Amino acid sequence: MRTAHGRVRRAISAVAMGRAVVVVDETAAQGYLVFAADSATPAMLAFTVRHTSGYVRVALPAADCDRLDLPPVCQQQTSSPAAAAHRVAVDSCEVGTGISATDRARTIAALADADATAADFRRPGHVVPVLAGQHGVLGARAGGAEAAMDLATLAGRRPSGVLCELVSQRDPAGMADGAELASFAVTHRLPLVSIAEIAAYRRRLEPQVMRCAETALPAATGDFRAVGYRGVRDDCEHLAILAGPDGADAPMPLHVHVECLSGDVFGSMACRCGRDLDAAVEAMNATGTGMIVYLRLPGARACGVFPDAPTDPVPVSETVAWILRDLGVYTVRLDDDAPEVGLLMFGAIREHGLGVESHPSVWSAAG
Repeated sequence: MRTAHGRVRRAISAVAMGRAVVVVDETAAQGYLVFAADSATPAMLAFTVRHTSGYVRVALPAADCDRLDLPPVCQQQTSSPAAAAHRVAVDSCEVGTGISATDRARTIAALADADATAADFRRPGHVVPVLAGQHGVLGARAGGAEAAMDLATLAGRRPSGVLCELVSQRDPAGMADGAELASFAVTHRLPLVSIAEIAAYRRRLEPQVMRCAETALPAATGDFRAVGYRGVRDDCEHLAILAGPDGADAPMPLHVHVECLSGDVFGSMACRCGRDLDAAVEAMNATGTGMIVYLRLPGARACGVFPDAPTDPVPVSETVAWILRDLGVYTVRLDDDAPEVGLLMFGAIREHGLGVESHPSVWSAAG
């Protein structure tokens, strides 16, 4: 995690200084040359065209696409989200043919200009604007456009980034693979970072939930404190139930529970969910201390009713970590017999700087 964190920091610093970086898209098995649009120069574009496919794109947020009147290339409802994101190519009205590195650099700089208007461009042209997803690499579509915009934003520049796929030197008809991307970055002394690393960096540094409610919660088994949270991007609602003081010096017994309608509400015997939750409440009552983090993930979850969807411990752990930070809880206890998902979850929580202690008499993560 620390090595990945350092790679992202080096990429951000390079973009801030107007340099290019190599971004690896592991899902698509390809890579991009990326730099901030407001740092585009003829030399940078000449280097880009020499080593890439030459299909130069500029990732822009929705507000800029609307302001500059950049309509989608494909209007069909059956088109893919990626195709719908591509906009009609443009040239700046101040350039010649628009194809040279100098002309394209001017067009890119104009697209990144906060004072530019739709009348400053002619259509069609030689630079392709791309609508980047609202939440960047943390959104539903995490690709090169989102990575380019995120790096520019994190570097303190205008939220617009240039991207172009790197081609293979071994196979001129193909794209550069992971080994070639790494070699290219070393040869040209460019930072190399993956989209997944940028996403992990943002999730670690940017709050993933916001506190939206707090109340005393009288229950049949005892009185608790309830704190409600909402995901900043998915609007999923989560609940922290506490007994005793939070933020104390002693490790806080913690039970992480993912909502299961059939088990939690109807007491289904097809899963352990309801029984695990009841046991956690009983343990909290017996000891007079502890916390239950009740998570509601996107999509309905009811064991034995809907097809089981695997719980990804990484986003779950990040949500839990931010809830713990907000509550001032920095050390929790974990049962030695926690199921595998619990071990993965708390292993990831450790990466957020939170302490996890193992003890056979305390609770586990379940759900």
